[in-house]
Amino acid sequence: MYLELAVRRFRCLNPECPKKTFAERFPDWLPAYARRTTRLTDVLRQVGFEVSAESGHRILHWLKIKVSGDTLLRIVKRTSIAPSASATIVGMDDWALRKGHHYGTIIVDQETRQVVELLKGRSAEDVYPWFNAHPEVEVVTRDRSPEYRNALTTSAPQAQQVLDRWHLLQNLRQLAERVIVSAYSRLKKLPIPPELLPKRLMLPRPERAQKKMAASRQRRLDLYNEIQRLKQAGVSAANVALHLHRNYYTVRFYYNAPEFPERMPGRGPHSHLLAHLDYLEQRFMEGCHNAATLYHELQARGYPATQGPVAAWLRARRLQAGEDGRLVHTNLPLTNSSSILPSSYKLSWFIVLPPGKLTEEELALLGHLRQDAVVDQFYELAQAFRQMVTQRLVENLDDWLKAAANSSLKTVRYFGKFLQDEYRFIRAALEHEWSNGQTEGQINRLKFIKRQMYGRASFELLRQKVLYHPGST
Repeated sequence: MYLELAVRRFRCLNPECPKKTFAERFPDWLPAYARRTTRLTDVLRQVGFEVSAESGHRILHWLKIKVSGDTLLRIVKRTSIAPSASATIVGMDDWALRKGHHYGTIIVDQETRQVVELLKGRSAEDVYPWFNAHPEVEVVTRDRSPEYRNALTTSAPQAQQVLDRWHLLQNLRQLAERVIVSAYSRLKKLPIPPELLPKRLMLPRPERAQKKMAASRQRRLDLYNEIQRLKQAGVSAANVALHLHRNYYTVRFYYNAPEFPERMPGRGPHSHLLAHLDYLEQRFMEGCHNAATLYHELQARGYPATQGPVAAWLRARRLQAGEDGRLVHTNLPLTNSSSILPSSYKLSWFIVLPPGKLTEEELALLGHLRQDAVVDQFYELAQAFRQMVTQRLVENLDDWLKAAANSSLKTVRYFGKFLQDEYRFIRAALEHEWSNGQTEGQINRLKFIKRQMYGRASFELLRQKVLYHPGST
């Protein structure tokens, strides 16, 4: 569809004017030399900012608007973003342009809930210039990054730094996991009460799967030994991760573990056989030990799977009854479950969550864990810390730090020392209502925008899209 215009052409009567004739203009809706109206350009701009260029091209094609993805990109990149108003209360956090390689910093106005700026990098040197240029900032919410703390102390001494309460609770959960890891070998030896015993017999893993698990364990053990060797040499966890080209959080987990953290075999996957275990047990006790016979009987009862699981159950049941000595190669105990204990990660949540959010089974398991004196002592400290942070009980901070300093747990004393170094920032977090929640939400929006473009957006394009909002041009 084309729009044909009949315009007037005028002659210039000034003999010194280089333009002899000129045509009538329509500045309100059709700029000079434009091939689109202003209204259509605004529509394309809005679509370009809301979705990726190629997605916008497909959407607009369905709306009978012919435009390429490259054109949408040009419109987005040429859009001028009006500078935001001066922000006095801001939040800052890091985000990954390419995880493990390139990072940036996002700064959010906490009052207007708009992104103020995206910065390349997350070091102190990357943050200095922006805060030097904005002395009007009065409050800054942040995580426990020492780089941000040093940058703000130097470039914005007038600003009150407020630690984010969510990050404090996250640090508590990570501390709980380290405590559980150190106590895990003792927890496995605690006598199991009858109410916690699983009700079902689970099948042992086949020999091939056990060999695969053994090889995986050996690789993890080699990594643990190498990390501990570098730790004894005085190398920090961050430098160990760079040296070994491993994920930092994995390295930190092994770095802080006092002994090699074993993995529990687990309860095994769900099987169609579970609904028929009672019948199989009854037939076994009646003397039917033939896999094919049992399989055909289960088929008549609606069993949909193959004969393999039935034969595996029968071999395991014979081994349990001591009838088949040929199967003693298995290194997994044939009990109702290899362990009632979940992973240390899951157990750490039982320690830090309020009791009202746990099920009856989880509360029973928590009571089982608290038989260990170390876990019981830490549980009291963790619950007091969670209550202090969530309810912002600033008057309890000094007493909690004293209790942490007097704790028999080295990890708790170490955690308390780090909190003491940021005492005034933590106190501000408990006194002020501000947090980094809005900043985390904007980072989630940033990730959504990046994924719309399949993670291939340049920093400049990503910044343009994140800072844009209707009315900002």
